[in-house]
Amino acid sequence: MGIGPLLLCVLLIVVLWWGPGWLLGEALGIRRTVLPVVAPLLGMGALTVIGVTGHSLGMSWQLLPVAGVLLLLAVVLFALRIFLERRFPERFGTHDPGRAGLFGKHHIAGAWWILLAGLVAGGTVAAVSWTVGTEGLLGINQDWDIPWHANMIRLISVNHEWDPGIAGNFAYYDTSIPEAPIRSYPIAFHALLSLVWPFTGVSLPVFLNVFVLVMMAVQLPLSTMALTMVLTRRPIAVAAAGAVSGWFTVYPYDLLWRGPLIPFFAGMVLVGPFAFLAIKGALERRYFWIPGISFGAVGLIAVHPSLAFVVLPLLIFWFLSALVRRKGRVLGITVYLAVAGVLAVVLGLPIIQQMLKESERVSKMMWAPDTDRNGAIQNIIFLHHGSIAMPVLTALVALGCLAVVFRIRMWWYFGPVLAFAFLSVYTMGSESPRFLNLTAPFYDDQWRIFGILVMLLVPLAGLGVAQAAEATEWVVRRVRARRQSPEAGRDARRRPSRLVAVAAASVVLLAAGIAAIPYFKQNAERINLNTKVDGPTLSVDEVDLLSRMDQYVPEEATVLNDSCDGSVWMYALGNRMPMIRHFEILPTNRQLLVLQKLPELATDAAAREAAAELGIEWVYIADGRIRAWDEPKEGLTQPDSIPYLQLVAREGNAALYKIDWAQLPGGKEAFDTAAKDRVQVDGVPGILENRNPDGIAPLGRIC
Repeated sequence: MGIGPLLLCVLLIVVLWWGPGWLLGEALGIRRTVLPVVAPLLGMGALTVIGVTGHSLGMSWQLLPVAGVLLLLAVVLFALRIFLERRFPERFGTHDPGRAGLFGKHHIAGAWWILLAGLVAGGTVAAVSWTVGTEGLLGINQDWDIPWHANMIRLISVNHEWDPGIAGNFAYYDTSIPEAPIRSYPIAFHALLSLVWPFTGVSLPVFLNVFVLVMMAVQLPLSTMALTMVLTRRPIAVAAAGAVSGWFTVYPYDLLWRGPLIPFFAGMVLVGPFAFLAIKGALERRYFWIPGISFGAVGLIAVHPSLAFVVLPLLIFWFLSALVRRKGRVLGITVYLAVAGVLAVVLGLPIIQQMLKESERVSKMMWAPDTDRNGAIQNIIFLHHGSIAMPVLTALVALGCLAVVFRIRMWWYFGPVLAFAFLSVYTMGSESPRFLNLTAPFYDDQWRIFGILVMLLVPLAGLGVAQAAEATEWVVRRVRARRQSPEAGRDARRRPSRLVAVAAASVVLLAAGIAAIPYFKQNAERINLNTKVDGPTLSVDEVDLLSRMDQYVPEEATVLNDSCDGSVWMYALGNRMPMIRHFEILPTNRQLLVLQKLPELATDAAAREAAAELGIEWVYIADGRIRAWDEPKEGLTQPDSIPYLQLVAREGNAALYKIDWAQLPGGKEAFDTAAKDRVQVDGVPGILENRNPDGIAPLGRIC
């Protein structure tokens, strides 16, 4: 891959991720010091509203019409803001000398440079870890759900429709969608990326790797700093939190190497900006931020609905503290957040209704614990889960907890931290179903819940660095004061030396970073567990053949495949539809029949009829396996001995065959006649609906 396509890809992702929200933020009068943090959140929300509304009105989901509607929305909001500010300046005016700056009483000289240093330090470590782990951004995930996300991006970019229901058809085109396990799916993440991917000139696996690289290099430390600003406005603490944001293994690396959690991670890095925007807007009564907060809420649940259950505890515990500390302003804060919430429900109602279709399926999922209660507590204390313990980071978090203990205004933050700590212990170390309803929004997944906990702990690590720095600065002041006259000594004891604090924080971070070098190495290795250029599921040869499928297979064809050999990447890589399109999608009865009895099509009328009804004329076979213990499907083990299979292409351990229906009873005419039950959906090649749907095979799991 050349540097040109890579730079273009980065540029397009940056413009897409920050551009729409920046435009909307300018229209709403959100400060430019805040916009870099909250712009992705605003953009995700606005594009979601445009997507679901435009879909109901028949709008094509393409870059130009979407950009046009977004620009119109920004113009309307800007005009409304200007009108109200001029018509009612006493209520909507922006000038308010009582409002403190971003850092309030904690402002120090050079604060913005300190934050920039923390951003660069944290982003560099995270970006290098991701780049090394993905083998130079060229690796392809060999497991989990990344092919599903890549397939969805291509599907939406071809289909030009914002329609969560299309995911159900994509997965289960040969059965009745209302009965399929996936009936709807949150597609905001995929729909957003589908707007620019076709213009990048890189493959979808590389595109996803570059997207995560941008998230790691910029959005991860920015999000961490925003979440820290909710807890404390000390610049040193905020910068330190950003600097260490890429050091922890559980969050984000354990979420990323598992593949299905890329959208979840993309949503998690919007949690901090949302909490920051909502709380700051409520405290400062920024009325024009209300639509922004509402858009942000829609974007958050659209990228992953479970994130609503991460933000709510944060806001609830903060609000409870406001009841005590801000008694005279509680009514205003309550009304402000309530109005923003109601508007969010109105804007997001279509997406909420779509997500509720999946709530029953999600709530039934359970993950077995992997340790006992004591083991789970140990995991939390030392911040690991199947990885090495991290005592350096534990020490920083412990210092941060100590700092919170001595600052009563921060006590509220222990609420969400302890809540997710409890859920982490429960999911990791217990089989009791007692609290299953609390973990259901997160698929009862201990990895997700522990990841959320660690995300909440990172600001405490930053606060711990600041606490150590302030303690050092206090000691230096005391020592200096003893060496001076009594009058000068009293002044010296009162006057803090910020330069000393910054230097001390830098030393603490440098020492911790040197001690944490094994963590950085481990984080890259965690990503590389499944992400390979040449791996056990997808070899270089398999990727090469899958990427050239459109040279051999007609656009409307369906290719018989064993999902467990990596061929679910076929659509994302080669723009041709495999019969089974995801590792975990169960086949229908007739799909399973063909997989088992492909060599018997000449003698087994039922198998032949099933193949004809499915439109199977092409067969892809490879020996890569997603699970080492998985056996290839019975009918695909000896393709070269089947007389009516013609070899079309072979690349190393992968081969493409074509069925010569002329050699089978009934000939090609029987095959063509069976096509009457297959209807192409919305003109998307390969996306079919069967008028004679079959039932799903009762296999439990396919791989």
